[in-house]
Amino acid sequence: MTPSALPWTRHPSADEMRKFVRELTRAADGAAHPDARANVHRVVVEWRATARILADPELTAQLTRPLPDEDHGEATVP
Repeated sequence: MTPSALPWTRHPSADEMRKFVRELTRAADGAAHPDARANVHRVVVEWRATARILADPELTAQLTRPLPDEDHGEATVP
């Protein structure tokens, strides 16, 4: 994939791009499956969102910092 086809692919690292290609390949492998198009679309949309985060150093730092050691208890079912 070239940046001209998917311009956001220039932001993820080489390792992240390998993961993207593996996920995309798995999603496309089931081409005969009725949900194949939706699966491929989901993978691209999710990785594009990841690339947008990676493109913004402040946002990346904010979203990758450790969480506080606070325990808010068990999550309840709505």
